[in-house]
Amino acid sequence: MPLTPPQLNALRALIDRLIPGDEFPGALAAGTDTFILKLLTHACAAEAPTIAQGLTQLDAEAIAHHDQPFATLPIAAQDALISALEINHTATAWPVALPAAAFINRLIDLAADGFYADPANGGNRDGASWRMIGYDPLLPEHPSAP
Repeated sequence: MPLTPPQLNALRALIDRLIPGDEFPGALAAGTDTFILKLLTHACAAEAPTIAQGLTQLDAEAIAHHDQPFATLPIAAQDALISALEINHTATAWPVALPAAAFINRLIDLAADGFYADPANGGNRDGASWRMIGYDPLLPEHPSAP
């Protein structure tokens, strides 16, 4: 199930606030969105409708608070909205199957999975997160080294 353009915009903005860039790439620059989209198409396909609905609700929540979609909000407003959702403080009715806090927590998990994944799986572009933590898979002390 592909995401709509507004859902994709919300996903990309959300994961980039969950793992923002600094001297190292953030989630979006590291390809975490690509990883998540692959998961939602394959391994986590059953979750795709729920994630899509949560992204639509994220935009509805942003519009209720700020009259604009989540992706277009200033960073401080995005962060404040994420913090509110983490404690289920909502202005809109969220789907019973996926309360706001559960949605945010699931996206945190998916973003972390993609950000720290093996680059061959679609996230962690160019090993960005591995460089950040000083991991080099080619060093002999790492179990995956040849």
